[in-house]
Amino acid sequence: MNAIDEIKKAINDNKLLIGENSTKRALKSSKVSMVVVSKNVPSIVEKELSSLCKISKCEFVKLEKDNLELGVTCRKPFGVCVLSIKSDK
Repeated sequence: MNAIDEIKKAINDNKLLIGENSTKRALKSSKVSMVVVSKNVPSIVEKELSSLCKISKCEFVKLEKDNLELGVTCRKPFGVCVLSIKSDK
């Protein structure tokens, strides 16, 4: 399943976390199965989240969509640079 399908499924299952801070908190407590970033996320944020994903052993995906397109995918009226999908744990 690709990242967009995972995002749509997470929206329906109420397992989507939007934003850098909530994603970092969830990563530190190992409650995330996947982290998704837009193509125009700041590089420092991308590097930090990538490192946290390696530590937490969860998937890290950089999409070819910008933050506005990712926001539309998430059914939000604003841009989304970072989101994560909660794990079933």
